[in-house]
Amino acid sequence: MPGRLRALPVGGKILYTAFAIATLIGLLVSWRLYGAAAGEAGPAAYYAGAAATATAPVQAAASPPGSGGPAIELAPDDARPKAIVEQIPERKLLEVTHFHLFTIPVYVLILAHLWMLAKIPTWLQNAGVVVAVVTSALHVAAPWIVRGRPALAFLMGASGVSMLLALGVLAVVSVVDMWLPGARPPAPSSNADKLAELRKRRAAEGRS
Repeated sequence: MPGRLRALPVGGKILYTAFAIATLIGLLVSWRLYGAAAGEAGPAAYYAGAAATATAPVQAAASPPGSGGPAIELAPDDARPKAIVEQIPERKLLEVTHFHLFTIPVYVLILAHLWMLAKIPTWLQNAGVVVAVVTSALHVAAPWIVRGRPALAFLMGASGVSMLLALGVLAVVSVVDMWLPGARPPAPSSNADKLAELRKRRAAEGRS
């Protein structure tokens, strides 16, 4: 079971802990930003321009018979106009993807290195790295997938939650392992012990 995080100096632990905390905050802020951008219409409307039903207008009450007022006829629900939602422009999507491709890989790279320095089994280290890479790559590609196939809009939320959980686990486990007490180095043997060991070896060589 490899593990070198616990051997870091206090300054290094503080630095990496601050980075991990900033990572968790950044993940939550990104999730809130996505919710504010997509809105109630959802990713299918935001990325692919799928039709969204307009908010139903307030129906005016018809005047009672004999009151002399005009009667208002409302169109049925299926005849009411739909909200016009434009597909996200390719240039805007390219700008977002360009920004993500230069930030998310660095984000994953640093967290994965901390994860691989933690004192956990090697198979778990490899599995965590694979999950972090796959979920982050899927989240970067999801807007393009949804733009072409609105039926796959669920990929935005699913990939976002998966990436948040994967990177969150990497960050939390690394910080916890980092601040656990490390193994004490073996006490140096005294000169008397070394001399006794040397005599035993010489005696064994003389007998042979």
